[in-house]
Amino acid sequence: MKVTPIRFVRDIELANRFYSALGLLENATATSGTWADMRGTGGQLGLHIAETATTQADGGAVALQFTSDEKLELTVNRLRDAGYPPSDIMDETFGRYFTVEDPDGYLIQVNELDEEFSTLSYETRESTALK
Repeated sequence: MKVTPIRFVRDIELANRFYSALGLLENATATSGTWADMRGTGGQLGLHIAETATTQADGGAVALQFTSDEKLELTVNRLRDAGYPPSDIMDETFGRYFTVEDPDGYLIQVNELDEEFSTLSYETRESTALK
């Protein structure tokens, strides 16, 4: 399983420029107005627009996202059996995902990427999802 920290920001383009200058490379096919996928040699960082970017506290939060190496149903069942009830599995433009709270109440997202979608631009994935 691969972990991806997600930095919530007030301005995707501005944050993208900063992290690019820091040395991360943007995965342009995964970038939209609300999301940017930044890659480095030792990992990756997701940039996501803050839901309500009106105060200093809104931007800057960090969340954890995992990309599963197995089918989500296996992970969901294992979590449920361990007493951690996950959400339903949802379809998204990048594949499928579910969320689950950790013991401290923090929401964790677990993704299953659809390899077919990964080569398509964000606009193509969005137009496909809307049909």
